Amino acid sequence: MNNKVLKKVTLMMFLLYIVISLFYSVRAITWEDMDSQWSTFSNHGRNNSNINYASVTSEFKDLAQILTMIGTGVMIGVTVYMGIKYLTSGPEAQAKLKGQLVGVVISGLVVFASYPIWKMVLEIVSRF
Repeated sequence: MNNKVLKKVTLMMFLLYIVISLFYSVRAITWEDMDSQWSTFSNHGRNNSNINYASVTSEFKDLAQILTMIGTGVMIGVTVYMGIKYLTSGPEAQAKLKGQLVGVVISGLVVFASYPIWKMVLEIVSRF
């Protein structure tokens, strides 16, 4: 790399560091502050321990559906891509693709079983 370019890059990085450090500051927190904040948080949790699981489920249902749709689209795309690659490749590449297929199957199970897993966890948690 040219010496001039190296100097310019170093100068730009230094200026970027200065600009970032002007806008972001770190506030030190003492152990007593953390302890009092934790006590406040945990006492609030103990006093308000009634969780409405129906409202939690309804709030996350739309998000879960969107993520499942995205996961389904990605799974279809990956499967089509791997299929085309399998058809157009030689025997060695086909063997590698078969090995990668295990990861695709596990990913598909996670994507398509996420809602039943969520329902099962919700049922177990709601019993306590």
